[in-house]
Amino acid sequence: MPMDLPFISVVIPVKNAERYINQCLQSLKKLDYPADKYEIIISDSSSNDTTRQIAASLGACVIDAGGESVCAGRNSGLKEAKGELIAFSDADCVMDREWLKNSVKYFEDEKVCCVGGPSLIPEDETVFGKACGFIFSFSLFTGGSPYGRYFDRVRQVSHNAGCNAIYRRSALEKVFPIEESFTDGEDVITNKRLKDLGYRFLFTPDTKLWHYRSSYSKRFWRQNYRYGIGRVLIGRAYKELLNPMHIISGFSIPLIVLVLAVAAWAGLNFLSGVVSAAILVLAFFFLLAWIRTQSFAVALRVPMAIIYLLIPWSLGFMKETFFPSILNISRTSNRKEVGETLNIKH
Repeated sequence: MPMDLPFISVVIPVKNAERYINQCLQSLKKLDYPADKYEIIISDSSSNDTTRQIAASLGACVIDAGGESVCAGRNSGLKEAKGELIAFSDADCVMDREWLKNSVKYFEDEKVCCVGGPSLIPEDETVFGKACGFIFSFSLFTGGSPYGRYFDRVRQVSHNAGCNAIYRRSALEKVFPIEESFTDGEDVITNKRLKDLGYRFLFTPDTKLWHYRSSYSKRFWRQNYRYGIGRVLIGRAYKELLNPMHIISGFSIPLIVLVLAVAAWAGLNFLSGVVSAAILVLAFFFLLAWIRTQSFAVALRVPMAIIYLLIPWSLGFMKETFFPSILNISRTSNRKEVGETLNIKH
């Protein structure tokens, strides 16, 4: 391996991640990359479990995130990081041994600011988690994001998900810190601002990791409720990041109620037809999941995963639309101005 490899800082925001943090850090310790060429920074948002102790015992640098959000964790992590490249991921990920090594060659192009790759489903993921992973393999359920999808060749994309995104530090410093009013989706804002500066994003099949999805239904519900809120916040700052799929999903509950009301008014036969159509759609994804995963148990949970994605997203989306928690978010893309907005000194 060449001796002129760049120093890389792996930044992982965490909060109460004791369930996953050990296997995540163990995978990072086994990377096929010189030990003196990378560091691991755990940016902790006031965990009250054993996350910090586990991370420290495995040699990671543990810092205070200074806020409760993933955004705060990444802001603080970048300030602490020493790397020429900054690798963002999550505590519920397990990295391939060549994760960092394979990413480096793509940065030879100065216009490339971010390299990401597949977020695969671990073999020991829960049945519900595998069902979530299955629905995320369709852009219909990810708002067009490549998250959860797999491409077998290098592709230029407009977004790499924050769980598997390795950035050129010099590019990040032009747009960071990101306002922490973006409670979720800070990776979308980061990538939008970098793209506006003319940088390129690559999806590379050999820069891979395994990502535990929302392994339990309650967690998945809460997560999608937050995502619905976060998408409205993003849309206020960048209307172009709120696409028709987001809006339709966001108002899916009233749309469903309206369709059912019209169907009931039109007569029992029409109502039965509408309900049957909905059942057929869920049955289609059930059968497709059964064929692809070869697991009846996973397929059986796919309709539930779809419902647990759609309903809380719509609830969160409508809540923030009609009862906004934050009325105005700046479109600031200059790092100095963003810092002043947050009263952060550089």
